[in-house]
Amino acid sequence: MAVETTRGTVLHWRAHSWPLRSRLTPVASLHSVARELHGLAGGPYTVVVLGMGAHFTTFPPSIFARRLAGIQAAVKALLDREPSTQVVIKLANTGYKSVYGSDWLTLQMNRFLRAAFVGLRVAFVDAWEMTSSLAVPDDIHPRKFIVRNEVELFLSFICPT
Repeated sequence: MAVETTRGTVLHWRAHSWPLRSRLTPVASLHSVARELHGLAGGPYTVVVLGMGAHFTTFPPSIFARRLAGIQAAVKALLDREPSTQVVIKLANTGYKSVYGSDWLTLQMNRFLRAAFVGLRVAFVDAWEMTSSLAVPDDIHPRKFIVRNEVELFLSFICPT
């Protein structure tokens, strides 16, 4: 949690629950994204950012599809409850080359994400386009200038003026 008192900004970060490839996140810190969304009141000063995909690339797409269905239903319920809530979804980026996954699988997950939220008022930060369109070395963790572009695009959705 981070608090910036001058502008009254509060930031909550949550790790999603399984599957998670990091051994550094304590089990007590894992949360169901759908449950977290169902617990939000929402409103004009609430922005929800979802970054799904990267940790699912080493698992069968069926696991991602099941998780995504629950999250989509929770986002829909949140927007039905409070339509002024802003929801931004960060798509996965390129750069994952491994025997366990690939950019091709990541692209399919991004397609699942876009399809799941058709008709809902959500914005997308297309990290795939940002990383695939630049001549940079493959890296699952993009370089700082790409992350900066992602943040600036995100901010353009929530602070348009």
